[in-house]
Amino acid sequence: MNATMKKELINDVLTGLVVAATFAAVVPADALAQLNASVGKAEESIVKPFITIVSYISYGIGTVLTVAGIAQAKKHADQPSSVPLGNVLGRLGAGAAFLAAPSLVGMIEATGGNTLTGTANFDEIGGF
Repeated sequence: MNATMKKELINDVLTGLVVAATFAAVVPADALAQLNASVGKAEESIVKPFITIVSYISYGIGTVLTVAGIAQAKKHADQPSSVPLGNVLGRLGAGAAFLAAPSLVGMIEATGGNTLTGTANFDEIGGF
């Protein structure tokens, strides 16, 4: 690294620090509280429906893969030499994973609590 590149890097870092310090001094705490509230509203109106749609898609894919695995298991039982067992187990395992994913995400979300404040809601998860 030559001296010119070092000077440019130091200049960029110092400029970033000055901008960050200016932003921290200008933005009052009330504005941050309003931002926090608006993000919470966005979570309710955007994130929750998105999670619901993804859950439905996951259930659908899981159902299709599970039924396909059961059909492959029947074919394997009829002709074990032509239909490998690995394909059957793969479809059944993937179907089970897709069917369990929304429940697992719900458990993780309930354990994590509020993402903005970092506090867990113990009433939802049956805690203290």
